[in-house]
Amino acid sequence: MNELYPIVSGALSGLAAAGALKGPIESLTQIWTLTLGRFPDDAYQKYKIKQAANLEKYANEVKSGIEKIPEENIQEPKMSVVGPALEASKFYIEEDEIRGMFAKLIASSMDKTQSINIHPSFVEIIKVLSPLDAKNLYFLYHDGDETISKIRVTNKENGIYTDHFNHIFLGNPECQDNNLIEFSIDNLIRLKLVDVSYSKYKSDDSLYDKHRENELFLKFKTEQEELQQSLTTLLNSLLNSGLLTDTDSNAPLPASLQENYLNLKQVVQEKEIKVVKGIIQLTAFGKNFCKVCL
Repeated sequence: MNELYPIVSGALSGLAAAGALKGPIESLTQIWTLTLGRFPDDAYQKYKIKQAANLEKYANEVKSGIEKIPEENIQEPKMSVVGPALEASKFYIEEDEIRGMFAKLIASSMDKTQSINIHPSFVEIIKVLSPLDAKNLYFLYHDGDETISKIRVTNKENGIYTDHFNHIFLGNPECQDNNLIEFSIDNLIRLKLVDVSYSKYKSDDSLYDKHRENELFLKFKTEQEELQQSLTTLLNSLLNSGLLTDTDSNAPLPASLQENYLNLKQVVQEKEIKVVKGIIQLTAFGKNFCKVCL
């Protein structure tokens, strides 16, 4: 038997002391052996020590989850959930957040009260989450900060606007890099775990103060205002110096140059730079996923 099996059996066997747990724990151990325990030793030679430590953490995380389930709610683990979960998890055992979600899913599959919340697709969902995705879900689920924003620059004369920095989510205190956050939120939307809307928002406007005071917004606003001031100065210089006409004939410059001038004039039209308020919420599917896996 694989040399890592004693780690697993040792971690889980302590749970089998009570009669009601014996059958379910034995079933889980057998499924574990069929998946994580079936590989030849030479496949683990390079990472043997590291993998053994990670596998022990994994087994203990599963054990910890099972210990929290009242004995009367313990049930046989469903092979359709536990089998795919263990099979898939061997590729993610080094990533704490992802491994932890697999452990929670396995433990939840043995809890009668969680049966209604578990969906077979949860295994596939976990597989395509990054550690940052998991963290964003965790903080959204546990802390409930549903505010999100983007930055909009609007031309005050014609109302045309452009949006910048979508999905500014400040609810994750461990990551404030919007390049990473935006990509993560897009993935959570793609997986139907969250919904994001900018047509509705929280009624308490003060909840968005942190978005207006966010360094990303303040820096962008300052840069845009400085750019507009520089372009305005340049435009005024062109007008006042007569550079828009031929100095010899006093005739207008070619149409192409005149067009460049008009484009520049449009660029320096007064702009409004503001935070667009939005809301990010877990979907019904996302809520069940979080109940089971977080």
